[in-house]
Amino acid sequence: MTKFFGVLLAAALLFWMATALFSGAADAASGTGTPGTAPGSADAISSAPGAVSKEAPGGEHSGEGGGSAAPRLSRSGVRLHIFKDGEMDFQLLRSFGADFYGGGTPGEILLAAEDIADGDPASWQASFATLGARLEADGESRLAKGNRISARDSFFRAASYYRAAEYYGDQLDEATRALGMSCRETFLKALKLSGWYVEDLRIPFGDGFLPGYFIRSGAPGERRRTLLAQSGFDGTAEEMFFAAGRAALERGYNVLLFEGPGQAGLRRFVPGSTFVPDLGPVGRTLLDTVRARSDVDGTQVILYGASFGGYFALSAALGEPRLAAVIANSPLLDMNAYAVATMGEQVAAQFEANDLSVEDLKALPPEAMPPKYRLSLLNLCLRFGEPSVKTMLHRLKDFHISPEQLATLSMPALGMVSAGEGAIPLEQSRAFAAAAPKATLHVFERESGANAHCQLDNPPLSAAVLFDWLDEQLR
Repeated sequence: MTKFFGVLLAAALLFWMATALFSGAADAASGTGTPGTAPGSADAISSAPGAVSKEAPGGEHSGEGGGSAAPRLSRSGVRLHIFKDGEMDFQLLRSFGADFYGGGTPGEILLAAEDIADGDPASWQASFATLGARLEADGESRLAKGNRISARDSFFRAASYYRAAEYYGDQLDEATRALGMSCRETFLKALKLSGWYVEDLRIPFGDGFLPGYFIRSGAPGERRRTLLAQSGFDGTAEEMFFAAGRAALERGYNVLLFEGPGQAGLRRFVPGSTFVPDLGPVGRTLLDTVRARSDVDGTQVILYGASFGGYFALSAALGEPRLAAVIANSPLLDMNAYAVATMGEQVAAQFEANDLSVEDLKALPPEAMPPKYRLSLLNLCLRFGEPSVKTMLHRLKDFHISPEQLATLSMPALGMVSAGEGAIPLEQSRAFAAAAPKATLHVFERESGANAHCQLDNPPLSAAVLFDWLDEQLR
């Protein structure tokens, strides 16, 4: 057990890196990081201090501004201060973020928070699982009485709460998978009461399939613009409905919400699925699928990726001229550089010298490592298909998109990032804007009220920027 104590500090710092890198986003660095600010309208396509934004090929400008330097990495520029634990405080903000498009209510979420012990994953999971079950039962009761709209709303909220419970689950525990399936089932119940046309898809891929939901508001055979939307490390297709899918449907789009290799929604069916660095085959499969449909305008298919999905979307768009546009929120280009810069060279060296295997992590008692760190490290190793923390970090080197690759993107490309996320996401976003020929970079400044990773604290503004930009590009 000696090596366990020798790497506890490194493990804690890696947990901070992991949650900031791949999830939906908290101020894991300091708990309260205050980003630098720059003048200008929150709705302007602009850049943070020193950033570059290209609104058209060859057109660029540098942001001007002052303020204190942003932290290297931050899950959000604002805090709720309901929990002292920064990650848990962010996850609560993440749940609040789904409220605008029907994924929760403040009263229900705050009630669940009362039963959660600060920093304790088990109590979080139990509280949100209980809330999800209560809303599911409420939906069934209302549906039995013929109150379809009320039932739909309860099912949508239940799905969102089951996802929140799934987040803090042990990936090796069948109970976590069951929560994920409950999320799917209640989400489908809600969709079937929505008035939209819905298909629960199993898209053939390799020796298996990719799960997804195809949703349209138009008539059969009416060809419409179509958004393909994907989340990141721990997000789900259901969460993407509240982040962008419902906003797209309101604007007349078709929506395909899908899960790729290694993502939570696919692992519900295939627990051994792991992330892959090249999403080209996934992108081609999806495009072949939707372009064959009579209700899709094949010239107006857009790919959108959130969080780690920003990397996935850009990877899938490389060498794919059939896409009308690609959006990365945010444009993550180099996972290993992201991780090492966040951890620091000393911590990275500790993991080189004192590795922790998956078996070590399974056996660690709570007194040797807090459960939240153990679960995070274990989750990272499992999702990247690696036997240890050290090999997982080495594997991240494969998740890299070079400036030369970005230069081959033939379609308009939008990068979205919140200034409150810190210097590292801003640096990678600027690199994206400088290299992609038709790139636009939108930085959400503090005064916009969109200070969290993926703008989870302000989904309607995020949607306005995304879809208004698409209107300009595809008119």
